[in-house]
Amino acid sequence: MAKVTDEKHTGDVARFETDFAIDVQLGRLHAISWNDLLLDATTLTHLKKEAHRLIEHYLGYLPSDTAILPFEPYLRALIQSYRQSQLTQYDYCHQLEEHIKLIRNKDMESTYNTYVTDDKTIYKNYEETFIPFGQVAKSRLMGFLGYEPKLEHSVVAEMWLRHMIANDTIDLPDAMTSIDQKAAAMIKYREILLESGRAIADSSPLFRLTVSQQL
Repeated sequence: MAKVTDEKHTGDVARFETDFAIDVQLGRLHAISWNDLLLDATTLTHLKKEAHRLIEHYLGYLPSDTAILPFEPYLRALIQSYRQSQLTQYDYCHQLEEHIKLIRNKDMESTYNTYVTDDKTIYKNYEETFIPFGQVAKSRLMGFLGYEPKLEHSVVAEMWLRHMIANDTIDLPDAMTSIDQKAAAMIKYREILLESGRAIADSSPLFRLTVSQQL
């Protein structure tokens, strides 16, 4: 452990222990249960693509399996019920939106966007890692949103977007992408979270950027 600490954290044991704890927590957040995998593999599997299409339609992006799998079997069942005329269009759309909110909320949790604390370390980390992609991420989000969000509302989204920009396998064009959709949704959710609390944020309307919102 000492060797790893020296190489990655230049001898800063406290930083190493903090990062290790975060890695462990991330592992838990992104874990998928065997039961979820089993249900995914056995429940109305022919409706998987349609379920994903609807999730992406409502959110503007497709979250990770961690966020989707616990809720997808029920979503597929809703689609099946509607196709069999067991639900009115109003009931179907209402239940669909409410269920996709659960997926949105799980996705916000898995990206630490529900993290609320008085600890200022996150802002220190934000400043220390601003170069080289901080301004690019900030300007991109401002361009799509049409305003500059408060830092406490955008800090997690900006740092997540920086990470995506730094990924060599991702090339973001000037046009809006699903990555921008997710980052914007993170900001909108966090605005409500910090102003009104978790329960209100979790029940808040789904948000997605429109095509007219371009850089």
